[in-house]
Amino acid sequence: MNTASATSPQPASSRVMLVVLLASNLLASLDQSMMNVALDTVAGAFRIELALANWMVLGFAIVAGATITTAASVLARVGLRRVMVAGYALSLAGGLLGFFSWDFPSMLAARLLQAVTAGLFFPVVSAAILAIAPKGKSATLLSLNSAVIGAGLAFAPLLSGMLITYVSLRAAFLLPAVLAAVLLTVGSRTIHDIEPRAFRKIDLLSILLSFAGLTLFIYGVNVLGKDLLSALALMAAGGAVLAAFALWQLRLKEPLLDLTPLRHATFTIGELIALLGFMGSLYMSLLVPLYLEGTAGCTPFVAGCYLVTPIFAYVAATYLGGRIEDARGIWPLVPAGFALLVAGLIVTGLAASRLMTIGVLVGAGAAYAGVGLAYAPLKSYDLEAVPARLISNASAIHSTFSQVVTSFASALFVGVMSSDATRLLAGGASKADAYAAGFSHTLLIELGIAATLLVAAIAFSLFARRRRSARQNVRKGSAGAAR
Repeated sequence: MNTASATSPQPASSRVMLVVLLASNLLASLDQSMMNVALDTVAGAFRIELALANWMVLGFAIVAGATITTAASVLARVGLRRVMVAGYALSLAGGLLGFFSWDFPSMLAARLLQAVTAGLFFPVVSAAILAIAPKGKSATLLSLNSAVIGAGLAFAPLLSGMLITYVSLRAAFLLPAVLAAVLLTVGSRTIHDIEPRAFRKIDLLSILLSFAGLTLFIYGVNVLGKDLLSALALMAAGGAVLAAFALWQLRLKEPLLDLTPLRHATFTIGELIALLGFMGSLYMSLLVPLYLEGTAGCTPFVAGCYLVTPIFAYVAATYLGGRIEDARGIWPLVPAGFALLVAGLIVTGLAASRLMTIGVLVGAGAAYAGVGLAYAPLKSYDLEAVPARLISNASAIHSTFSQVVTSFASALFVGVMSSDATRLLAGGASKADAYAAGFSHTLLIELGIAATLLVAAIAFSLFARRRRSARQNVRKGSAGAAR
């Protein structure tokens, strides 16, 4: 039963809301990526292993993932405006706690507060954009949204790296805190509810199952390189809990995360290809900074500067990909993107083995651009494959899975690199050699994943091409019959 009516924003108001919503996902992106160039510094500052420092990324992704599962229910229950204002306030609180943090646990707690903001914003903003997008512009606007998130990925390493290098580790938390304060002021006045509010029960058991399952599974992946049997046991336990979460959702009259969109094969297969492909950009954003700092001897600021151009290649390719998808569909766009990703990884590996920093960055730029061409168009195609009434749930599923993939990629790549580095350092290797070996090992893993996805993307895109052609033929036949 509806408890409140939605405000129908006028076109000018919709444009203002769109700008604020995009800026909100920029904030979420900054919250998420600000520690990508800081893991080596965190490990040194608190005298902990790299795998433990990586919980700055892992803990964030787990909490964000668990929060995302509640986003659709929370949005329906309290409305868009309250969700966004709460997110701004939590991000501001996390930024202030991080700035005044006194040890590793308190800094980690700050990251978890920021994670709730990202967990709310990523699915809610995508759903809101789809709701206010003009007809025929949904892919372009979703690609613009992905490009804004990519801009956050570009600027966060640069700005947080500068603050970490020239001020302090804790000063990096000021960046998202300031943006959150600005958006809290502006967003509270410009964002309005766009759909009627309705009472939606938020199931506590579902929240506990999703959080416990993600934590067990990701912790298992994180120790994969140290203790194989324990890692597999933890991953199996986490998988069992997540399966219980999924089964429980099917039994609930009002599930926390409606899994109905997964019954649409096009959505499910497309999501699998898109999100595993997104691991390519996650690899670059996490492992290239570690290579630059640990092997090339760069400061966090210099590493952030180096990464700006490759990440902007992702931003530009993302927007371009959306425009092409709107006009022509995902063939041959998506396979071309995955081919570019594979080529970029090969160039990166060859350059890293010869300690050629510029070559590493050229390869990283090509890999980022490849992900940009493929990821956003696939995401748009997947979301449009489900009925309109399920789009908010499909968006929540996408955002949940993206955090799971983020956690998995971070735990896998940083965990393997940390294990390699720890073992080699104990054997007397230099830090540069140890990091270089770990980087090469993880790159081979990602290259294998990307090559497999290239084959899958070709088959899926050919299917999409045939489906698009069939629909166009039907429309032409209908138009001819009408004449």
